[in-house]
Amino acid sequence: MIAHIRGILTSKEPFTLVIEAHGIGYEIFSTQEAYEKAPGEGQEYRVFTRLIVREDSQTLYGFATKDERTLFDQVISVSGIGPKTGLTIVSALGANALKEAIRGRDLIALTGIPGVGKKTAERLVVELRDKLLKEEVFTVEVGSVDSSSAKIRQEALAALVALGYNRGDAEKAIRNVIKNQPEESEKVERLIKAALKSV
Repeated sequence: MIAHIRGILTSKEPFTLVIEAHGIGYEIFSTQEAYEKAPGEGQEYRVFTRLIVREDSQTLYGFATKDERTLFDQVISVSGIGPKTGLTIVSALGANALKEAIRGRDLIALTGIPGVGKKTAERLVVELRDKLLKEEVFTVEVGSVDSSSAKIRQEALAALVALGYNRGDAEKAIRNVIKNQPEESEKVERLIKAALKSV
């Protein structure tokens, strides 16, 4: 599998990039973010990629970050969504806004994406929401969240659920505290107390 390509950008058109590496020009269909971050032609650029192989084609899709690529993989795992539509979905809102729309069951935002109807939007929410909520609360990002912080999140979530709160609401409350009151997320007791104010 081709994880990324680094080389000289020889062509840049919305939203198709051609990068030459070791004498080979790779045509890459990119997200809007990967296109916007691309430098001028003739300069070096690295793009994260996903190779999709079909019976009659081999297509490279390009992303600005690994997170974008992971989200693309999740989106195209949803029944009825192919790579081209998946690229459009990730590009339309951007990775972070798309995740929030799915977590928040924002069907208005999702159906505003070209090619996404109500049924497709509902499938995105049904098939990805729990996974994205879990990732948001428990994913340990290198350099920003250590294992002890993840443990604090887990214990706080378990306590809120034990108190009878809906898991989704509890996870949202914990995320809000971590985002808006990071100093309150350093101890389990303080995180639970702060989260209780917003569930």
